[in-house]
Amino acid sequence: MAKETQGSLSVTERNSLLRTLETLGRETWFQQWKEHMAVPRSLNPHTKDKSEQEKILRYLLMRVLINQQASFEKVRQLSQRIAETYGDTLIYEPYNISEVNLFETFRESAGRKGSELYKVGALGGIKPLSLFAYRIKAYEGFVRQLEVEKKEFLDLALDRLKNNSGYSLFKFLSEHPVLECGWVGNDPKACRMLVDWIIFLCREIWGYELVRIEDTLMIVDGHVGKVFCRTGLLSEVLYENTRPYIIQASKMRSQIENMVRSSGAIPFYVDNGAFYLFEDGFCLDVGPRCEECPISKTCKKYIKWTAYQKMTREMETV
Repeated sequence: MAKETQGSLSVTERNSLLRTLETLGRETWFQQWKEHMAVPRSLNPHTKDKSEQEKILRYLLMRVLINQQASFEKVRQLSQRIAETYGDTLIYEPYNISEVNLFETFRESAGRKGSELYKVGALGGIKPLSLFAYRIKAYEGFVRQLEVEKKEFLDLALDRLKNNSGYSLFKFLSEHPVLECGWVGNDPKACRMLVDWIIFLCREIWGYELVRIEDTLMIVDGHVGKVFCRTGLLSEVLYENTRPYIIQASKMRSQIENMVRSSGAIPFYVDNGAFYLFEDGFCLDVGPRCEECPISKTCKKYIKWTAYQKMTREMETV
């Protein structure tokens, strides 16, 4: 791992930029959250009925597990297809779904080999279907345990959030003896995303007053980390030795989260705001549209830092 020191924003500039990202993230998220969650037509995310809320949380758990390392659009399509095909059986008795039928549903969205959903070239020959299978099995095992223990996912989540701690829910989910096998990495971004979605729904949509949106977590994928590096929010950047200048976002996640939290900004909305700069075509790895970007006046424009694509000398001088 390599690191480089760079000029950073002043405290005033930093806090102002974080608030700008927070505003951008909140406004855009409220317009697009149902699309991002890929809520199927059979579920009403605005419901005040706890049994329906339970269904939504279980669906979202399945959705984020299979979302890992997947094509955004394909995984949304697959998640909705699974929910609409298997209905309440998926929610309450996923172990009663035939693997033959489930895998055929997978192929309908992901292609015969599954490569339209998961790109596994660097994973030593593991099949896309295998990735899908072990993640679905983690979901299935969790639902079975809920049934055996006569517990509801919503109640378990609220119990851990009542002490104003998104970390408590994250720890429960990421270290759960069954779910643990379904997550990617030691600090799984997908689990952080699920925690944020649960907090958002419980507080902003369902109105549970004991839950605070301020207790959300930073997800910090490569594109979000790239924004923090390019803008000068970070004074020290960690990047790959063998592929400069691809940043190591996961290694900087804790520092980024502490910065955001200490500023008083809401982590989930800041994370969204930074990600939307990429998704909306501004902070791209190659050919960023800096002059049109909504944070152009504050950003340091250290564009050599990239999320996933190796920087060439020509790109570095763009």
